[in-house]
Amino acid sequence: MAELLFYQKPVRLNTTAHNKLRFTPLSNFEFASKVSAVPLIVAEFPVACRQYPIVFIEGPNKMLSAQAVLSLEQERNSFLDEKGNWTATYVPAFIRRYPFVLAEIPGKPDDFDVAFDEASGCFDKKKGEALFDEQGTPTKFMQEQIDFLRLFHAEFKRTQQLLEALQKEELLTPYNVDIVRGGDQARFAVRSAMVINESKLQNLPSEKASAYLKNGFLALMYAQLISLQSFLALANRAGDQATSKTPWWAK
Repeated sequence: MAELLFYQKPVRLNTTAHNKLRFTPLSNFEFASKVSAVPLIVAEFPVACRQYPIVFIEGPNKMLSAQAVLSLEQERNSFLDEKGNWTATYVPAFIRRYPFVLAEIPGKPDDFDVAFDEASGCFDKKKGEALFDEQGTPTKFMQEQIDFLRLFHAEFKRTQQLLEALQKEELLTPYNVDIVRGGDQARFAVRSAMVINESKLQNLPSEKASAYLKNGFLALMYAQLISLQSFLALANRAGDQATSKTPWWAK
């Protein structure tokens, strides 16, 4: 269960042990208050690019991921208000799937268990939506969660295909930029991220550009480039620079 971030106690869902379990949704997004970036899947690029900068990050295992940047400060989500409400109109799917998640099954790369964060405060045996009926079959509510997780996983695989294409065509370039906020001249730095090189993209051979147009990748590439305009708006959401910390991509 990689990239769990705010999942404190992930447990595999079991129809025997959890057959009486019920679910009550959280009233806010406080669980994501210290997350400054989250993974993004390609299906989200067209809508997310209007509100979040999208960058590409190479993890410790050299695996590339697309990330929606939520803050220019470490351990702070700039899209939450003081009550834990999300202040953007679009909430990334990585956030919306919480407290459920798919868990890999050792030896079965194409199969998954459904897991949940037992520490989320969402689960109880007396109140809320039932997860299973008396026969141990997922209820309509639970099946909707399973379907959402499956769609998320399918789009995650398509995201990996896009990332592989970007690497194959050598379209990625380091993104290092300094942002000066107009009102108070506060300065923010973006480091250790990668973005698409627009010049290289424009100079792709016509046959490759046509192929990426047909499979939808070209539109996704330009969505990433459009998203970079959101960095200044993100800086306007940041707190006092003197008390803020340096985020991981600015080190």
